[in-house]
Amino acid sequence: MTEPKNGRPIFFPENLVLYGNMALFIWIVLDAVAFLLYDFTVGIVFFVLTLILIYGVLHLLGCLRPCHMCIKCTHGMGRLAALYFGRPLFKDYKYNYKLPTAIFFTLYIGAFPAAFALYSTVIGFSVVKAAVFAVLLAITLFSASTWRTKKRSTLY
Repeated sequence: MTEPKNGRPIFFPENLVLYGNMALFIWIVLDAVAFLLYDFTVGIVFFVLTLILIYGVLHLLGCLRPCHMCIKCTHGMGRLAALYFGRPLFKDYKYNYKLPTAIFFTLYIGAFPAAFALYSTVIGFSVVKAAVFAVLLAITLFSASTWRTKKRSTLY
């Protein structure tokens, strides 16, 4: 049986919606801190731009499907949490974000700030900058690992 044109109905667990969005906001704050440690103005601009892009544009894109397609409507917040921290089952990038958009936003709040934090740490080392880089790298790697599907072993 093939999936309907608009995809399958999805139920986002409450814990994923709540903790995933809290983790996403903390991740954005840490991204901004990485830029703030380099330059205050750049940090503020990055923070505001990221809030607009993630909670404005990406949130809107995540909520384009009719509410009956989400078994319990989360107004797009479930899709945001699932995109970054959910299992592959919850990632609905085929019908809302499309894969290039999902990759762009993952790189925008993941790899780009982590790379910038590394650059900032190299040119002016401090323990705080190194710690921010390490935490950003860990969150980025964890988020990337949620895209990996688990294969079952075929041993008899």
